[in-house]
Formats: sequence, structure tokens, C-alpha cells
Amino acid sequence: MIKKRRVVTRIINNLMLYGFTLLVLSSALVSCGEGAYYDNVYSFDNSTWVKSDTANFQVEVDDTTHQYNFELSLRTTVEYGYSNLWMYILSTAPDGTTSKVAQKIPLARPDGSWLGNVSGTIVQTDVQFASKHFPLQGEYNFQFVNATQQDTIDEVLDIGLRIRKKRN
Repeated sequence: MIKKRRVVTRIINNLMLYGFTLLVLSSALVSCGEGAYYDNVYSFDNSTWVKSDTANFQVEVDDTTHQYNFELSLRTTVEYGYSNLWMYILSTAPDGTTSKVAQKIPLARPDGSWLGNVSGTIVQTDVQFASKHFPLQGEYNFQFVNATQQDTIDEVLDIGLRIRKKRN
């Protein structure tokens, strides 16, 4: 009877270990397929975006054959006082070509509820702002600039740039 219990316990332990290993491996395979080409975050001091503070991102590009989705991620607190945020996205290509685009980031609905994901006192809003090819290999510079009329915007924690290969 004791031997049967040990055998059953050993079988259950092996099945649990096998299931855990399978879960870890499948998670690793799924996350590998969804990895970003570039993913970085710029944090603001004292949760305040000062007008003179620019978020800079340098991206080294070696693949010009694929199309990419460009996403920004903005994290604010629930105390952020506006329903949107305007910013400029400036980009400089390796050959010095520049562009400047005004981007509105909608943050709240008309009733005041948040559009992004809320976790405790933090609201994270993700916005895809472009989908395109990189025309040249080399270093690209992206800058996110405060385009509001205020000298400071309080309750802004950080802003991020994520670039993913577009799925066909």
C-alpha cells in the first residue's frame, strides 16, 4: 500500500513538472513571436513633462524590407487633468531628412472615464501612430515634444516608443 502511494505521488509530481515545463516553454515561444524590434521608455522627473523636456529615442535600423507598426505608450496618473495630450513627433533619418507630425493622444472619454488600462493610480494609453517601411539603413532619431500651451504638464510619468514588425 505504501509503495502504491509513492508511485502515485511520483506520477503526480512528474505530471505537474511536465505541465509546468510545457507552460514555460509555450510562453517563451509565444513571447518570442511578439517581440518588438525596438522598445524603450523615457521617464519624466517628478511626474511632470516640462515644455523644454524632449523624449529622445535612437533606433538602429538594418532591415528596410519589412513594414513596421509604430506605437507610443503614455503613462499618467489618474490625477491627470485633461482628456487628451498633444505632442509633436519629430524624426530624423540617417541621411538627415526630417519630418514633424502633430499627434493627439486621446486619454479619456467625454464622461471622464479613461481609455487606457488603469492599474491602481496609473493609466497606460497605447496608440499606434504610423505603419511604414524604413527607407534607409542606419540610425533614426525620434523625438516626442510637448505641443501643449502649458509650460508643464503634471501627472505624466513616462512615454515610450515601440516598433514592431507588421504581421502579414
